[in-house]
Amino acid sequence: MKKFSKFIPMAALALGLVGALSSFTTSTEAKDAINIQGYLKANPFGTVCNTSIMCSDDGLQLCTVGSTQVWGKDASGNCVVELRRNHQ
Repeated sequence: MKKFSKFIPMAALALGLVGALSSFTTSTEAKDAINIQGYLKANPFGTVCNTSIMCSDDGLQLCTVGSTQVWGKDASGNCVVELRRNHQ
């Protein structure tokens, strides 16, 4: 019986570690679902923007509408951030 009483705390610790690791993995995968509002440039400098489709900030292909590239806004509100294709 003494052997089992030493085993139970170690089993509980192992179960807790597995639970913590599985929740960490789930939270890092949640980033893939984030959509970013995309804009079309109304002038070459990107200071005037028109709302367009939702895009993402990761992926290989550029986010486009037809052959026109879709941009994201920077901190100053200019449409100069490259967005990528949303794979949903």
